[in-house]
Amino acid sequence: MAGTYAEASDLAQAASLPLGARLKPRGIFEDFWDARPSAHSPWPVILLHGTTDAKGVWQLLGQELRAEGWAVFAPDYGHRATSPIAESVKQVASYIDAVMAVTGAEKVILIGHSQGGVVARAWLHGPGRGRVKHVICLGSPNHGTTQGGILSPLLAMRHQEYIMRSLIDSYFGPAGQEQVVGSPTLDRLNAEGDTIPGVSYTCIATKQDTVVVPPETCFLDPGDTGAEVDNLYVQDIERLAVVTHMDMPMDRRVRAIVRATLKRLAGQEG
Repeated sequence: MAGTYAEASDLAQAASLPLGARLKPRGIFEDFWDARPSAHSPWPVILLHGTTDAKGVWQLLGQELRAEGWAVFAPDYGHRATSPIAESVKQVASYIDAVMAVTGAEKVILIGHSQGGVVARAWLHGPGRGRVKHVICLGSPNHGTTQGGILSPLLAMRHQEYIMRSLIDSYFGPAGQEQVVGSPTLDRLNAEGDTIPGVSYTCIATKQDTVVVPPETCFLDPGDTGAEVDNLYVQDIERLAVVTHMDMPMDRRVRAIVRATLKRLAGQEG
């Protein structure tokens, strides 16, 4: 009976999650807690997946970075990143604390796809100040997407606003509306500027992005902080590249840009 009750409870909990949190995850990624930074790869790299995704999406990039000597970690968080962003930031903060304690690192590199970039910046603007070397955003809605954009995987036509809000909530959970332009969450995040002094940034967008609309909402403005910010499209590197929003973490062109960025950072440190 106990087993039956537990199974029923798990099913009930799963049924209460947003539809996007019940998708089959992509890929497999395991943390290696014995990994350590080195003189050639001096900071742990933490990969943050996007809404309705899971850390398995980092399988290819994670393998490549590890092969190049980086200590790479990736959490799952926020019921596939559908929970309120503030709750996800708390979970990610605890995870980063553990990584830094285990590795002895004073700073980390954060790479976030979609909402993962927003979560990375939210942590950086709070408890992460002074603890980040570099942030890489892959198609992140740093300044908000449109309701139609976030629903583009589900809709082929324009719906009235109240229907769109209902669909966003049921599929993406509370985190969905928080990523729409003008949300209080994004307004608070950007209220004092996009960047933090002493941190460098790389923001990669794709011109075929129909989820983060317009794609350049990913780009950050250094303002008067003196931060180094590199905003680019995948198509700046390969003009005819066709890269969708959801495929950015796995795309070979995007992975190549990320790897080159990390190599440049390590070279500068030397």
